[in-house]
Amino acid sequence: MMEKLRVGVFLFFLLILAVLTFSLSKSWRLYDGGYEVTVETPESKEKDTSPEPTDSLDLEDGNGKIYWKQYFIYPHGLVTESGGFGPDGILSHARNLYSINLKDGKIQKLFVHDVYIWDFFVGEFSKKSVLNTIDDPKEDVLQIEKKILIFAVTEDSNLDGVLNYKDHKLVFLFDPETNQLSSILPTGFHFRKLLYNSLKNHLTLILGKNPDPLPKLNRKKPPETITKLHLYDYDVVSSKGVLSGNLESLVSTEEKE
Repeated sequence: MMEKLRVGVFLFFLLILAVLTFSLSKSWRLYDGGYEVTVETPESKEKDTSPEPTDSLDLEDGNGKIYWKQYFIYPHGLVTESGGFGPDGILSHARNLYSINLKDGKIQKLFVHDVYIWDFFVGEFSKKSVLNTIDDPKEDVLQIEKKILIFAVTEDSNLDGVLNYKDHKLVFLFDPETNQLSSILPTGFHFRKLLYNSLKNHLTLILGKNPDPLPKLNRKKPPETITKLHLYDYDVVSSKGVLSGNLESLVSTEEKE
């Protein structure tokens, strides 16, 4: 009898451990695997065979938030992780975003087809970060007024058939007042890092230069190469950006001299 009781208790705790392990690993597995979003080819664009999302849109799931007391932003397929560049240190992954204007009731679907949204957050905030136990907390500030920053993957850059964090990320700005979604990166570059404490309504980023595209007849997984990094400062008001040169090229030039 005691032996059966011990076995029962052991199986009970084993079941609890399995449930906890599944819950904690669910988000990471999705983050690592990405969303099984259809990667468009010329043929799929003609036929428009992009599948509809399997998970439902549920406004009661608690994922949507009201911004600036007027706009309700709802992330479709939201999964969160710790990290990122936003104000709360949380990465918010999603398939798509919907904006609802609370004044007129109009709904805007931000991306025509599902994408892999790596993170999104408001562009105006300050947060404190601690570099070590000796120094005082450092305040990082971003001042992009009434805009939502979106970091998303829209193309399968590594040709593995899935859109996820391993692909090149682009940066978008969404203005809920005008319902305008703008891609702000120069052609041929992808997002690497966000820098804080730039001018008001300026977004300063570290970008990576995309490798040269492979020939259409040789669409295999591109070989790994050293990514050339550039600084990019984007003026939100004028919608213009300034791209720096490449530091590595400057160093190599000095070495030759």
